[in-house]
Amino acid sequence: MSALTELTQSPLCIVLDIRHPLAYLALGPAIDFGREMKIDIDWLPFEGRSLREPTTPGADDDRGVLHRRHRANMIAREIAIYSQAAGLTLLEPYRTGPSHAATLAWLWVRAQAPESLPSFLEELFRRYWALEMDVIDLAGVAEVLRAQGLHSREFDDWAEAEGPAAAESIASSLDATGVFQAPAYLIEDEVFFGRQHLAMIRWILSDRTGPGPI
Repeated sequence: MSALTELTQSPLCIVLDIRHPLAYLALGPAIDFGREMKIDIDWLPFEGRSLREPTTPGADDDRGVLHRRHRANMIAREIAIYSQAAGLTLLEPYRTGPSHAATLAWLWVRAQAPESLPSFLEELFRRYWALEMDVIDLAGVAEVLRAQGLHSREFDDWAEAEGPAAAESIASSLDATGVFQAPAYLIEDEVFFGRQHLAMIRWILSDRTGPGPI
């Protein structure tokens, strides 16, 4: 049995990091993609490396430093263009720090009400990127659950007891599949990084009918 099969039974698993702007940009198109393809997507949280802020030019910059700065500027431009086009509020893209409270709520909804997970994630991401909540504040995350009609005393107990171990298990399983950044798309023991691969994923889910996208 492969690491992916052990992790999920869904035809497509999408891994997102709430703290990464590119994951936020991927969320809406992925939800629409699932509806279009009429498939149940399994959504999993991930804590990877935060977005790197462009550095200030210096007199001693070598080619590697220049390349990383140009790439960081290109990513920043992409985020600005696509967030505006999608009507998303995306503030402070270079924040760092853990997101364990959001991860616990995410996994709780995934287990208890998976049909509600897409709408929950939309609100969770929206509040985070509008600076309306802190992803390490369990009380704040519980408020998002309440707003979605998903909060219960059982969540509070689970988050204190079994939740952290469940989150660690998911993180270990994702590591075994080769996921190292988000957004990531897991399908048929393959891992694709970046929302640009939805065309390839559509082709795979369509039994590879016709020529594959290039």
